[in-house]
Amino acid sequence: MSQISPVLDKLLTAFALALTALNNAFEKRKNIVKAIFGTLGVILCLLIGIWVLQRYIIKKDADAKRSETVQTSLRTTGAASSIPAEDIFLPDEPDYLPKVILEREPHAWSAEDTREYWTNPLENERINWRETITNVVDGIMDKVP
Repeated sequence: MSQISPVLDKLLTAFALALTALNNAFEKRKNIVKAIFGTLGVILCLLIGIWVLQRYIIKKDADAKRSETVQTSLRTTGAASSIPAEDIFLPDEPDYLPKVILEREPHAWSAEDTREYWTNPLENERINWRETITNVVDGIMDKVP
């Protein structure tokens, strides 16, 4: 054991001198080392960001291709299925949008305008007005899709 101790002491002394030299070198170039590690950190963050963005784009493209494949397979097998493909998928939108009339110009009816359409309910008591009006409304509602 006495023979190992001097060798161990020499190794520990050499290790301590190496650590002291490394510490001195670090103290002299502290700003350079900080700049290098900062630059490496920024580069690492950029690489991770590019990698995540690339995976997101690849996943989005794969989802779009998968959806397109499903749609085409459903359309090709549409003859065998019980539901037509037109009922499942929305039709393509037109290239233009029709103009929408938000409001109409107000029109005031005069007595002469209404005379053609007016029937006095008190003139003829034999007419069942409730049934007549119901028939007219039912006729209008039957024409509405």
